[in-house]
Amino acid sequence: MFRLFRRHRRSIEELEEIRVTRAEGINRVFIVSGIIILVLVAFIISMLILTPLLEKSMLIQERERTRELLKHAKQEETEAQNRLRWMSGDPEYFEQQARDRANQAKAGETVIHQLTPEEEKAREEKEAARERERIAAEEARKHKESKKSVPRPRHKR
Repeated sequence: MFRLFRRHRRSIEELEEIRVTRAEGINRVFIVSGIIILVLVAFIISMLILTPLLEKSMLIQERERTRELLKHAKQEETEAQNRLRWMSGDPEYFEQQARDRANQAKAGETVIHQLTPEEEKAREEKEAARERERIAAEEARKHKESKKSVPRPRHKR
């Protein structure tokens, strides 16, 4: 009747087999834990090594960009100095620039202003807009006149 609660005695072979199975399980846990620890250590070491390398590469790129900007600035400075030397040696240049910017002319001269492509395009667009407005106004006038000339039909009540 109380057989369920009786303790089963195991043989030495069974106990030995259980001990070996448990030992294998513990060995597997140690192996997996060791692998996880190795991966974490490798990750931490790689972060400690790669972070400074990444920062270094970013600094190198920034240095190259700065060198390019410096080279470009020196080029612009050289061009400006050449322009200054050229302008300071030519007094007619100053007179011509002043006349061009103020749209003035000497006595007997005629000022001719040539439009740039952008100015020409803007002028054409402005003219096209005026033409569209004129056509719309004319159509509105015709429509208004046609309403006045046609008598409305009267409804019978």
